Amino acid sequence: MSSGHKIFPCGEGTAFGKLRQALRAAFDCNLIIVRGTREAAGCDINTSMKKAPAILAAAILLSVPAPAQGVRLWVLRAPGEMVEYDPTTFAVKQTVKVPAAALQSPTSVQVSRRGQILFAPVPSLPLLDADFKSPHKLWLWDGDAPFTADLGVAHQVGKTGSNQLISETAPSVFLSADGSHLYWFANEEQRLQREDVDLSVTTTWRGWQTDLRGGQREDIGSAKFPECGCPTGACEESCPIGTTWAPTSGIAGFFLMTQFVAGKDQPAYKASTMYRQQGGKWVATPLTEPLRRVLDADSNGETIVEAIPDTGCCGWANQSDDQTLVLTDGKKLAVFDELAAYKNPDYDVSFYTSNARLSPDQKSIAMTIVATAQVNQTIQLAEQGQANPEESKQIRKALAQLPTLEVKSVEDNPRKLAFVPHATLVGWLNEKELLIVEDHLLVLYNVGTGAKRKSNIPVYSTDNVFLP
Repeated sequence: MSSGHKIFPCGEGTAFGKLRQALRAAFDCNLIIVRGTREAAGCDINTSMKKAPAILAAAILLSVPAPAQGVRLWVLRAPGEMVEYDPTTFAVKQTVKVPAAALQSPTSVQVSRRGQILFAPVPSLPLLDADFKSPHKLWLWDGDAPFTADLGVAHQVGKTGSNQLISETAPSVFLSADGSHLYWFANEEQRLQREDVDLSVTTTWRGWQTDLRGGQREDIGSAKFPECGCPTGACEESCPIGTTWAPTSGIAGFFLMTQFVAGKDQPAYKASTMYRQQGGKWVATPLTEPLRRVLDADSNGETIVEAIPDTGCCGWANQSDDQTLVLTDGKKLAVFDELAAYKNPDYDVSFYTSNARLSPDQKSIAMTIVATAQVNQTIQLAEQGQANPEESKQIRKALAQLPTLEVKSVEDNPRKLAFVPHATLVGWLNEKELLIVEDHLLVLYNVGTGAKRKSNIPVYSTDNVFLP
C-alpha cells in the first residue's frame, strides 16, 4: 500500500477495535446531548468527557504517517560497522561489523530491504597492474552471517601475430530485492596492443544470476559490441562498455544497461536497453534514446529519473544546460533546469542535481542541488560569456545556499513544494516526510509543514546513509 499509513487490526476484540467503539460512543453521546435526549440514551456525559483526552490522543497517533512499507535506515560509521536505526524514533536496532575498507568506498556498499549488506568494490577497465596483482573479493552479510567470495577479476596476456592480446574482465555485483540471489554484470574485453598502445577492442557485456554463495549460475543477458578501433591509443576514449543501473533496494523486476564511452574530454552515451523479467525470463527492450545519468526509478521501471550532465570539456565546467528529467507515460518532465533556475550562461559555474528520489506515490521528487564552484572561489567567465555584474551577484547568492534540497511535484508543469538551503537528501520515509542531512546530522523533514526533527546521529556524507 502506498498511503504511508500503518494498517492495524481493528476487530472488536483488538485494542484498536475498542478504540473505535469508544470513539463511536463518545460521538453518539455528544450527538444525543446536542439533541437534548441524553437521559433517554443512557449516556453519562461526565464519563464521556473524562475519556475524551485519551481518545483524542489515540486518534492523533493513528494519523501520524508511518514509514513506507519496508523502509529501513542504515548508517555506515567508523571503525567499520553498519548501524540500523528506527527511521522514525532514531533508536538503534542492530549493529553489523563490515570490512573497514567500506569506509573508504561507501559507494561500493549496497543494502536491501531484507537487511542484506553487500560490499563489492570493483576496479574499472582497463585494469591497472595493482588491480590484477591483488585479490578482489566481495563481502556479503546475508542477514545472519558474513560470507566472502572471489569477484572474478581476471587479466590474461596472449599473442596474435606481432600483437599482444589482452583479455580482461571485472564483474560488478548487485543484491536481489527478494534476498535469494546475487546479480553479476561484466564487460569481457579482448584488446589488441602493440608496444603498450591500444589498437582495437572487442567487448561482450554479460549478465547472470547466482545464489548467495555464487553458485547455480544462470545467464540472463548478453550483448556483443562491434569491434572498435582505438585511434588515440586508449580504447576507453573511443569504445563503449556496458554500464548497469539497478534500484538501490535490490534488483526485482528490471535493470538498465547503457553503452557508455568514457571519452578523452567528455563521456558519450550510445544506447540503452531495459531488461525486464517476464514469465520467468529476462527480456531485453532497446530504449528509443540513451539514458545519461540515471538517478532513480519506480519499482517496475515505468518512471525513470535522468540527469542530463553538462557537456563542458577541456577545462570548462559550464557549456550547456544541466537538467533533471522525469520520464513517465511517454513524457519528459523537466523538474530541474539550470539555466531557467540560475540564469548563469556567462560564468563558468555549473549547477546540477547530485541525487534525486521519487516519493513512494511518485507524485513528488526530492533533489539535492550542488555546483562546480564554491562561494569563496574566483569565478571566471564561460568560454563564450560576457561580464554581467548582476548575474555574478545572483550566482554568488545561490552558491551561498548550497547544497540545497528542493522538492517538486511530478506533473506537466512541476511546482516547487519545498526548498531547504544547506541540506542534502537521503530519501523518503513516506509520501510526506524526508530524511535529510543538516550540519552533519540526520533530520526528519515534513515537506508539507516544513517541520523538522533533528536526531543525534552524526553523518559524514550522505554516501554513508542507506534507506532501501
